[in-house]
Amino acid sequence: MKSKLLVLGGSGFIGSHVAQRAIDKGYETYVICRKLPRQKEIIKGVKYIQLDISNKNDLKIISKISFNYIINLSGNIDHSSFFEAGKDLINLHFYSLVNFISIIRKDNLIRFVQIGSSDEYGDNIAPQHESQVEKPFTPYSFAKTASTNFIKYLFKTENFPGTILRLFIIYGPGQKKDRLIPYVISKSLKNEIFEVSSGKQIRDFLHIYDAVDAIFLSLKEDAVNGKIINLGSGHPRSVKSVIQLIVQEIGFGSPLYGDLKIRKGENLELYPNLELAKKILNWESKINFELGLKNLINHYKNNLK
Repeated sequence: MKSKLLVLGGSGFIGSHVAQRAIDKGYETYVICRKLPRQKEIIKGVKYIQLDISNKNDLKIISKISFNYIINLSGNIDHSSFFEAGKDLINLHFYSLVNFISIIRKDNLIRFVQIGSSDEYGDNIAPQHESQVEKPFTPYSFAKTASTNFIKYLFKTENFPGTILRLFIIYGPGQKKDRLIPYVISKSLKNEIFEVSSGKQIRDFLHIYDAVDAIFLSLKEDAVNGKIINLGSGHPRSVKSVIQLIVQEIGFGSPLYGDLKIRKGENLELYPNLELAKKILNWESKINFELGLKNLINHYKNNLK
């Protein structure tokens, strides 16, 4: 009998890659999404369930299925302030998680993987490591931190088999164009003038395929329970150098450095200590950034044809 795997937010960038890998690995794969993907984006073999996990009534259908593995990629990245959209963000990321875990069956649950964010570290000194106290500075990072602590609390008090994989910047095919790398690639391919920040931020960029490798390793390793584990490439670089690399590779595009302001409270040096990932998951990134970026640019070029 196939193991049942559920991906919350499985129609998004990371979620769709996780769902495809789950099918490839032979899992009976379910995806929860608020909006069904377009026909061409539907993954063969995946069972899609359209519902809103913040709505308890919608969740009743899920309470009837016993999953072995659950990966939570629900919600969206939004850095709005509290008085702009903060309450909705906290509901979306934290209270929805509470609702969901309170209703799901736990009799056959082997692992619950909560996907966290490097933003939870706030202004902690780099390289950030999992033992640092979180310092959220936006409603989004606050909600992610609350979710992290909720999973840790459940493990400690209820032996809930949950872990938190804290992702740094993920890139790869299928990402929305409002994220840094696809934004710069799309603008450069059109030979446009475009606004960017000064680019002095130091960041860690991890290819989606490497991230998905780590997620599936976490499903099989009981030592992850109750732990936060950083995921990154281990090769931090400046945002400006990434922009320059893309423009150089394409041969077009004119970035206007400094036209976009750096977010208030944003940590200029955000890159992970990866000792736990290597120790517990026996994992490290395999995809060279320059090669991964070149392949991604070619992917965009081919899709323009």
